[in-house]
Amino acid sequence: MSDEVEPIAWLPGYPAELTEQAFLDDGTPVVFRAIHPDDAARVERLFHRLSPQARYMRFFTSIARPSASMIRYLVTLDYVDRLAIVAEIRGEIVGVARYDRLAAVAPPAVPMDPAEAEAAVVVEDAWQGRGIATRLLWRLSSAAVNRGVHTFTATILAQNRAMMRLLTVLGENMSTELSGGEYTVKLRLAGAPPPRAEQDAPGDSAHP
Repeated sequence: MSDEVEPIAWLPGYPAELTEQAFLDDGTPVVFRAIHPDDAARVERLFHRLSPQARYMRFFTSIARPSASMIRYLVTLDYVDRLAIVAEIRGEIVGVARYDRLAAVAPPAVPMDPAEAEAAVVVEDAWQGRGIATRLLWRLSSAAVNRGVHTFTATILAQNRAMMRLLTVLGENMSTELSGGEYTVKLRLAGAPPPRAEQDAPGDSAHP
């Protein structure tokens, strides 16, 4: 088991409570935890192990080598507005799920709902089909709700049906819009409080 299971004491705000040792259905031990800057080399190795198809499905590009600035962006987070959870097996990262709160990453002039975040997940080809993506997304969605994110949005290639199926288990009231071969998906997360309109609906008040 990797020594990365231990909390990252030197990193302020690191959510050590998200670290969990678990087992896949076949008994393979896996560690789920938040990403941190020391994961840069692991993330780059994961990128290179992805097939061209998996890389394109996740990043919408056929880029063969990520830049240093791209890797740095992927591993440097504040764990509130931007959070990523990894699946680590035998010291290597084999999957990553992440969200970016839209209000935090959009230009200041563009108004965004602070309770919405863009989500994405990728799993190394050799480890696909073992439930890793589902476990990552469940942990990510739970952490998101605890941080005030109630809705995930995602842009998904039309042929990425596996991702569409994954998102349906995370919540309810999923809406989809197809344009130019891409789905824009919006999903209300399980455990999120009801929208304000529902909270203020007639009959919900405790007052006569």
